[in-house]
Amino acid sequence: MFKNLDLNIATEHELTVIFGKDHAKKIVDYRNQNGPFKSWEDLKRIPGMLGTMLDTLKRLGCTVGVKAA
Repeated sequence: MFKNLDLNIATEHELTVIFGKDHAKKIVDYRNQNGPFKSWEDLKRIPGMLGTMLDTLKRLGCTVGVKAA
């Protein structure tokens, strides 16, 4: 379901399915204010974004505009 979901273009609704409403909004707000994510490290700048969440996203096949690691 989330394979190849690019977090740079995912809608808030799509992100809500994964993160819940609060985290989805933070991701979209951060992206709107700072531009697209260039790496997974950029997501760590979002308050409340845990490394374990990023690991899960990678395992699900999500991307940040680049090939999933």
